[in-house]
Amino acid sequence: MDNDIYGNSSLIDALSSMSRNTRSGLSLATALQISISHHPCDLFTQLHNLVSRGMALNTACHKILDDMSESAENADCMMALHVIALASEVGGDIARQLDCLIDTLLDRSQAKVERQTQAATATASIRLITWLPVVCGAWILSDSPAVRHVLLATPLGWACLTIGVGLNFAGRTWSKRMVRS
Repeated sequence: MDNDIYGNSSLIDALSSMSRNTRSGLSLATALQISISHHPCDLFTQLHNLVSRGMALNTACHKILDDMSESAENADCMMALHVIALASEVGGDIARQLDCLIDTLLDRSQAKVERQTQAATATASIRLITWLPVVCGAWILSDSPAVRHVLLATPLGWACLTIGVGLNFAGRTWSKRMVRS
């Protein structure tokens, strides 16, 4: 997972540790404490500090959520805090709830990697599709005096070149915008 402002590169490892510990019968707060000792995670360290000062776990989660900015980088942390808060309030099979959260975070991470791969492929295709006509056109111009005369010595040729370069540029720009979004 990507590092974010809360330093949660080991968020999934910390959640896995919490899940294992709650499955063995420990409370969620104790599982949190053990988790940060084995898998340091700034978000959970902050959460543990609030809990160790006497704040209820669900209240501590909501306090951190209130202080956290809503951004794409914090989405996984926010989801984790919501699940932990709900698990501490509602109870039930907490290990299963954490396992479902881990599965969701892994799926989101995989989807992000897949989108990045698709964007890289699209970018390579854009480069090929936009440079290929330029290279072929230059080759034809250098190889054929008749084509060179029509394209460079007549208004129709200049119009064709201008329209072709303009459409090529417009297509490249449009494709890049689509890939970025």
